[in-house]
Amino acid sequence: MKPVAIIGAGITGLTAAFYLRRNGIPVTVYEGSDRVGGVIQSLRQDGYLAEFGPNTILETSPKITQLIRDAGLESRRLDPDPRAQARYVVRYKRPIEMPGSPLGFFSTPLFTLKAKLAVLREPFVPARRDGKEESIAQFVIRRLGQEFLDQAIDALVGGVYAGDPYKLSVSQAFPKLAQIEARYGSLIKGQIFGGRERKKRGEVAKDRAP
Repeated sequence: MKPVAIIGAGITGLTAAFYLRRNGIPVTVYEGSDRVGGVIQSLRQDGYLAEFGPNTILETSPKITQLIRDAGLESRRLDPDPRAQARYVVRYKRPIEMPGSPLGFFSTPLFTLKAKLAVLREPFVPARRDGKEESIAQFVIRRLGQEFLDQAIDALVGGVYAGDPYKLSVSQAFPKLAQIEARYGSLIKGQIFGGRERKKRGEVAKDRAP
């Protein structure tokens, strides 16, 4: 059986190597740095815990649950306190709670009225059909506006990839966003009409996933 070479010992490369080895396929993982994990890294210093890259995982799919089980990590699982629902972004030199509902979005001081109206306009923005690759920033600005990128998506991308939204491909970093636009023509329409399909696949919405 021919061996497989994997470039990069981040979470994707390690997961691929793990399952290939389980299926008896020889694997070599190549990593340019002196540690594995990619952008995932925890640093404890002066009594504080800092996370580089993602600090949580959402079980939106049974495949994630299966990976945790297969890797023998169930005993190390730590679920958040159900009372700790709020997430914050530092803006205007203070922490501001991220809205968790449509009503909360329209009442939050995190976004201006202009940005809120841009979100209402999103279902009417034509979908891109030319097949050209877009960065995350280009995609978000086109559909939701610059402010939504700066005040919300930039922090999300930093937390997931520790990367620059202007340099990350939306079809590679967030393929579901590109797929939703291609299928439904709108992110908001996709959230509304895609729920039945997600249920058939056994997937759970991010706001309800453990």
